[in-house]
Amino acid sequence: STQQWKNPFSVSRDSSTQQWKNPFSKSATVKFGTRLLSKLKSIDQVWWKNASAQCSEEEVCVCPPRERWLLSTNMTVDGLKIRGVLKWDEEVPGVVLKVGWLLVEEGGVLQIGSSQSPIGKYPGVRATIDIKRQAINQHPTYGDRFLHGDGGTIKMFGKPLDRTWTLLSRSAAEGSHELFLKHDPSD
Repeated sequence: STQQWKNPFSVSRDSSTQQWKNPFSKSATVKFGTRLLSKLKSIDQVWWKNASAQCSEEEVCVCPPRERWLLSTNMTVDGLKIRGVLKWDEEVPGVVLKVGWLLVEEGGVLQIGSSQSPIGKYPGVRATIDIKRQAINQHPTYGDRFLHGDGGTIKMFGKPLDRTWTLLSRSAAEGSHELFLKHDPSD
């Protein structure tokens, strides 16, 4: 089915219709479930519902300048260069980005949550970035295991915690595999 997007200020999803709203002033017609985009005034101003559909697992994936990708499903790639915007979907639980290395280059933005909608605001939503043991394609400067901003912007907003530390409720013997905490770590 085809949906018409109009001009709201930020990315949001209407949970009753599962429609995405375009955060830009450009209008676009997007056919969900495919990469077909038509009637675009500017293709580089569209949020992709599924960033993981852009690349295969063995390649270095590049989010080009002026493109905006929305990560709403699991994504596995060897390396990831962000030159545009990669925004984490703060309403979808269980999304994991598995990558050998991640580089946010000049002009690029990695956006995980926001001050108005931090990760963890919705039940079960976490931002999990799993850095693989070794990348197939090493970066010439930084190697094969890293998350780095090289002139780019990394924005991460998590749910404020009431408690940021706790005490042990009992002593731990040398070689113990369990710790007993005074407070629940999820509080």
